[in-house]
Amino acid sequence: MVSDGRGVDRHEIEASKAMAGILALLIEEREARLAGDREAAKIEVLLARIGFSNEDIAAVTGKQPNAVRMVISRASKTK
Repeated sequence: MVSDGRGVDRHEIEASKAMAGILALLIEEREARLAGDREAAKIEVLLARIGFSNEDIAAVTGKQPNAVRMVISRASKTK
């Protein structure tokens, strides 16, 4: 807890956890909008392209790292 100077305590969250939470919400929104669109790149592929590891992608998508690896592998074979 951190005081805000007005006598009100507030909880601080680590920046990396906050960003992961925001990313997870954006992923969920994107997946809902693109449901059924076979041409859209999978979120796992997009995150891998910007440098996320399979473990990082798994953490924000709620999937297992091996499942992430398979999605990325299959996507690279269909190009």
